[in-house]
Amino acid sequence: MNRINPLHIALLMVALFGFVIYQHLLLQKKITQKEQRVLQLQEIGKEIATLKNYWGDKRLQKRRIEEIINTPFIKKFVTNTKQNRDRYKVWLKNIDAKNADRIADKIFNSFVKIGSFSIQREGKDKISMEVEFRL
Repeated sequence: MNRINPLHIALLMVALFGFVIYQHLLLQKKITQKEQRVLQLQEIGKEIATLKNYWGDKRLQKRRIEEIINTPFIKKFVTNTKQNRDRYKVWLKNIDAKNADRIADKIFNSFVKIGSFSIQREGKDKISMEVEFRL
């Protein structure tokens, strides 16, 4: 009984080897999951950078706003514009219902940041609009 049975040592080594293999496979699985998550985050980062460049460029926003304002059917209603450092305000007067709908569609379907948009009735069939764009 004083001697160690070699069969016990072999079984212990097999069990230890099996445990190490099992832990290695679990670690590999976690690493692949983390790598996939990193790739997803990189794609999200690229998308955020693209959107930031698209929406964050003040010159591009200003150009889009000026394109909207200089559209022929909108330009005839523009009475005043005011430009601050980060805001662009436009007042439109004497607009009939048909043109008001076209103007609102043009503004809301454009890629511009709108700070505020208000409509006020001027008469029975005329309205005025005040639109504040953000740069």
